[in-house]
Amino acid sequence: MLMKWIKCQVNEENKRSFSKAQERWGELRHCSGFMGQIGGWNRNHPYEAGILSVWKDLCSYQSFMQHQHDEIIGKSDQGSTYTNISVDIYESISNIGTTDITYFLNKGILLRVADCSVEKDNHARFEQVLKGVGNRGMLTGAFCKRQNGRYLAASLWDNEDSHQRYADKELPALINGSGMKGSTQRISVSLIELHPKWAVI
Repeated sequence: MLMKWIKCQVNEENKRSFSKAQERWGELRHCSGFMGQIGGWNRNHPYEAGILSVWKDLCSYQSFMQHQHDEIIGKSDQGSTYTNISVDIYESISNIGTTDITYFLNKGILLRVADCSVEKDNHARFEQVLKGVGNRGMLTGAFCKRQNGRYLAASLWDNEDSHQRYADKELPALINGSGMKGSTQRISVSLIELHPKWAVI
């Protein structure tokens, strides 16, 4: 399974236009290998949009990029609504909990995405720790990786209190107990308030 993590910087005057354009990605449902897409505005950076797209495999995603992507974005004119975009592709390595994240894409209100860079010597240990994490109050989630020690932890939440408890208490305890504190060279956390009309399920 493949995760596509997209971040767009949007000026205040273009937020409405960007949102309307994002609602027009329903054609994704007809693309082979597409498994779902959700997104919204970053609570910590209100002019940043975050979108998580899930694909069956790299072959399906590459076929979409080659044959359908440009036509869809051209129809919506979304390219004119943001000032900057970053796109990263990750390969899923494990679920958080026992259920695949695609089963819950239409049930969450918050999406937490942690993008981590891990020192080379700690890759194996870091992955071992990730695979042992339970759901800890979240609906579900997924751990993903790409080259050069980049990891993505995406989790879905259906209430504010559970997420806040995780962020304040459970996550720090997990990091301290894992012996991995200090192994990450960089970590960037996005907390996305999911917009129901952006979802393509």
